[in-house]
Amino acid sequence: MQATTQASTWNRKALLCSFETSKTQFLLPAIVLLLDIAFFSAGTAIVLLADSLLLKLLGMLIITFAIVRLFLVGHDACHGSFFSNARLNAICGRIAFLPSMTAYSLWEMGHNTAHHGFNNLKGRDQVWAPYSKAEFDALPGHRRVLERLYRSGLGWGAYYLYEMWWKKLYFASKKEVGSSRRKYKLDSLLVTVFAAAWLGVVAYLADATEQSVGMMVILAVFLPFLLWNGVIGFVVYLHHTNPRIAWFLNRQEWQRNRAYLTSTACVSFPLGMDRVMHNIMEHNAHHLNPGIPMFSLRAAQKVLRDKFPELCDYRITPQSYMDVVKRCKLYDFANHRWLDFNGKVTATVALGQAAA
Repeated sequence: MQATTQASTWNRKALLCSFETSKTQFLLPAIVLLLDIAFFSAGTAIVLLADSLLLKLLGMLIITFAIVRLFLVGHDACHGSFFSNARLNAICGRIAFLPSMTAYSLWEMGHNTAHHGFNNLKGRDQVWAPYSKAEFDALPGHRRVLERLYRSGLGWGAYYLYEMWWKKLYFASKKEVGSSRRKYKLDSLLVTVFAAAWLGVVAYLADATEQSVGMMVILAVFLPFLLWNGVIGFVVYLHHTNPRIAWFLNRQEWQRNRAYLTSTACVSFPLGMDRVMHNIMEHNAHHLNPGIPMFSLRAAQKVLRDKFPELCDYRITPQSYMDVVKRCKLYDFANHRWLDFNGKVTATVALGQAAA
């Protein structure tokens, strides 16, 4: 298998460049953005105006659904692949990021530069980077407890909320992101102003309709925000964590194995939920060429699936998910093996597949 893929040469930039053309569209992206804003508004209205608690909970889920989709619009805009106009991407990207409280410029720096530039390279990419056994054993007790929680199969929300959003995406310190720039503070201030306005409108309407302000704020703001963190933490975990996916310490080895293609996964969900999330689970194609808009990712992924059947591409089930959780706790970077927290080998990663 390795020999087969090594015999197949290709140019990374040219392979999927034809799928970039649809980003010149204006009408379709505009409709998608407006539709997702409408979902957000409708969910908020249902929470505030519905009589039954069941309907209010449905509204809360619609708000969460809208936050996820709006964030993914902002994600594409930040890559410059949503609209063809850079200024329009910057404006609409900032708008789309507001409900998820994501500072646009901080996301651009951490995601576009660090993550996409060096995904699965320890020390450069910090998103779900596993510890080695020695690193884990050297952690303070409370941090070992946190790591066990994060990788328990249910801790993705806590991970993203604290390790990503709080530390790196909202008034991030120079220690966390390596620099302190005016635009980081301005974008963080922008989402703060939006959050204050969001809370204020919900509180005002709750009071005007003689409902519990605290309950409406919880249902319309706090719970959707927490659920959003759970969803994005889960999605990113699946993108770069799997017994078949390698992590690296050495940049030359990382380059040699073309980790931007081999160290990410395409994951299909039941009931077409991956389609609802603007096709972000078609992740091999996205990492190979972030310039491909969400509307073309499925077709681009099919090209990769046909050309590189060895890529990590699977349909998630409770069994397959729990297998990932059980095996992927720590990582042996020297021998490319996944370990459990006791240091027992749970999986050996085959390097070189689809790397030629």
